[in-house]
Amino acid sequence: MIRLALLCALLCTPVPAEAVRLTVDPSSLMVITGRCNARDLAVRMTNTSEIPVYADAILSASPALHLQRQRITTWLPPGQTRTVPVRVSAPSSSSDIAGEVIVTSGTQRVTVAVTVTGPSSGADLTSRATRVTASSFRAAGPVCAGADGDPATWWIDGTNRVWPDHYEVAWATPFHPCRVVVGTLPATQGGLRDWDVQIWSDETWLTVDTVRENTATTRTSTLPPIPTTAVRIRTLAANGADDQSRITDLLVVDRPAPSVAPRLDG
Repeated sequence: MIRLALLCALLCTPVPAEAVRLTVDPSSLMVITGRCNARDLAVRMTNTSEIPVYADAILSASPALHLQRQRITTWLPPGQTRTVPVRVSAPSSSSDIAGEVIVTSGTQRVTVAVTVTGPSSGADLTSRATRVTASSFRAAGPVCAGADGDPATWWIDGTNRVWPDHYEVAWATPFHPCRVVVGTLPATQGGLRDWDVQIWSDETWLTVDTVRENTATTRTSTLPPIPTTAVRIRTLAANGADDQSRITDLLVVDRPAPSVAPRLDG
């Protein structure tokens, strides 16, 4: 009964006014449209009082933006700070617009200006993907971790020692990719060993390259000049006993446009 009373006292005690200091970084954000081009906001709450509190932060955003989460609740002992990253993304249908993310905690309110732009028309087709999917994934290795351009994150399949797995990027319109670069972990850390590179062609998956006995952290495959709306990595085996698919980064490179010789008159 005594423990229950103490717990109730802690949970039922109202948070003192401005006991929690709210900060959000950065103060402005640029987001590129696309399935895996999200950017992080760091929401920080610090307990400035002398008693432990439950701190809440509420997040909202303009209609064109998507938030990974809309509420943060955390237990804060006196003097402690909790930093929570929140991913902000925009669908491929939104570009060249201005929006905002609003974060509130108690009477505090922080507004972050967000500029949404479309991906560049460069050779990197992965950043322009409208769909990124996988056969399975883990919380520690989500799907976008293999297509976000950050080698410090990676996709991990959710089925140990069950093969094959697959990882796919797709586009709304056809492209002519010329090569695919697969990044994985070192062989000593269970990096990928065997896989097939496939493209979607004539309503089926066409294998355009096979990789076997790999021990490198990156492997490049050259693709034939065939238009496609999707590229898939069909994984077959990994190095080591902890047999899982791990892709740190998948880069699909567009084929350069053919040069046009200048016309000579006369």
